Amino acid sequence: MNRKTFVLALSFFVLTLVLFGTVVYFAYARPASVDWFDILFAGGCVCAAALMVRNEYKKKKRRHLDEVNPHKIP
Repeated sequence: MNRKTFVLALSFFVLTLVLFGTVVYFAYARPASVDWFDILFAGGCVCAAALMVRNEYKKKKRRHLDEVNPHKIP
């Protein structure tokens, strides 16, 4: 797991959750101002961000060249 890209994906996930929360709030507070496409778009962004976080968490940590035996072919 690369920490930098994981933090970036996690921050994107949090931002999309905030976006989805505001869209749902305005859908109930002012139903005329929010269309079904807005809710669908925000939900799709949340799903994409969740998959990005999952993908970054499942990645194996890469080793540096100085840690790897140069005579052993992987």
